[in-house]
Amino acid sequence: MKMVVKVGTQSILSEQGTPLESVIASIVDQIASLQKNKHKIALVSSGAVSFGRNIARKVFGKEYGSSLADKQVMASLGQHALIHIYSQMFEKHNIVASQLLLTKQDFNTRKHYLNISRLITEVLRNGNIIPIINENDSVSVEELMFTDNDELAGLIASQINADKLIILSNIEGVYTGHPSEPNARLIDTMDPENNWINVSSEKSTHGRGGMISKLSTARKMSKLGIVTHIASVNQPNVITRLASGEQVGTMIVASKKKSNIKRWVAYSDQQKNGKIIINSCLHEILKENKRVISILPVGIESCSGNFLKGDIIEIATNNQKVLGIGVASYDFKKLEDYIGKKGKPDFIHYDHLHIF
Repeated sequence: MKMVVKVGTQSILSEQGTPLESVIASIVDQIASLQKNKHKIALVSSGAVSFGRNIARKVFGKEYGSSLADKQVMASLGQHALIHIYSQMFEKHNIVASQLLLTKQDFNTRKHYLNISRLITEVLRNGNIIPIINENDSVSVEELMFTDNDELAGLIASQINADKLIILSNIEGVYTGHPSEPNARLIDTMDPENNWINVSSEKSTHGRGGMISKLSTARKMSKLGIVTHIASVNQPNVITRLASGEQVGTMIVASKKKSNIKRWVAYSDQQKNGKIIINSCLHEILKENKRVISILPVGIESCSGNFLKGDIIEIATNNQKVLGIGVASYDFKKLEDYIGKKGKPDFIHYDHLHIF
């Protein structure tokens, strides 16, 4: 089984930014045990910025602020210290830690996406290596940062076609209301197609995300055919139990597995090189979602952007409602000649189409 395990800052660090070594040791022990049983696991770990803040406080007596420049300094201090702890603990199990620091720009092109995927896949083939992944906060540009590491973990899960994405925090799972409310109950199972609930927008003290971010990632994973578990890191042997199929926390069920290119397209919505406006007939067919369909020129009313073959294209209605994205089969000049005509080749093939 292939899994991505994501741990948040508050799961592994105290409020002061000191490492919770017993918690980290438990995570390491569980992953090591699963790897010895031939499971393939990638670990996405937050914590560099808060750890760096603690280091600066102890060594320099300096209290850094929350500006991007301050966070970049703290990340540069904290990342190597964090990976050092993981490395020492995994070494006891004869497992070597491999560090990958990534930015959102690294996923912008299909070529870069495949290079990262190839590297992680190669690392996972070796049962004595654990890839530990984090956003490269020390060099990330603010407007191009991931929402948080939930988004990054989802990208990695998509790349390696994981069976499970396990998101661990200090919350037991998804509740019907805010967890502090007396009538709030834990939801065992969620299906994005049925009775999706609204959740609290409250974020953790040190993290950038919250439950909304986790569920946004889980919803994407479901559409790509990947099961997501949201659970507490404080549950005994939580990773091992989830790997064995036990119900812990909240499970977001998955739909049918998607192709490699569909998974890439689903995570390429930050990079759009053009837009097409579809007619009402095609819009209704896409809304029904009852059959496999490609985007043909006959269903397109107009296009914009000087896009080329292979570019990511936004798909919208004539009232500018964005429905999805896809990969252009040919450039804007050819499409302009074909718009509204029957018998012309697919502009976006079904395998290269992602409807939100």
